[in-house]
Amino acid sequence: MVVDADSFDLQPEAVAFLASLRARGCSPNTERAYAGRVALYLSYCRMRRLDWRTPGFLDLAGLQRWLVETPVPPGAGRVRPSPVRYRSRGTANAVMTVVGEFLRFGAAHGWVPASTTALLSQPKLLRFTPPGFDSEESGQQHQV
Repeated sequence: MVVDADSFDLQPEAVAFLASLRARGCSPNTERAYAGRVALYLSYCRMRRLDWRTPGFLDLAGLQRWLVETPVPPGAGRVRPSPVRYRSRGTANAVMTVVGEFLRFGAAHGWVPASTTALLSQPKLLRFTPPGFDSEESGQQHQV
């Protein structure tokens, strides 16, 4: 579950997103990992005073940079000091993937504007197609 840091109430959009994972048959471990990543995103937005529904491109780029450059907080209950740890770029990419899925889920439910999800990806057109590729397939158009 993901809770609001101010009220300790469940964060309804995050809870709905996690319920959708359960409905799709994702494992409890996937749901747990996604919950932590969504909570990390929401905490980052709160810390930066950003509306999680409308991050800009620079906000998302800042999140990715923050994920790699900010030390991971030590685990609860640690008695001995441990060396400072940082997230890898791969871990940051995994978090960003979940953030993108969460924002797309929010857009599908009307919580997030389409302009936000447009920041997440851009269609790419192939300049040179692989052998056997039909460029008119799947609604793509080719230029002559």
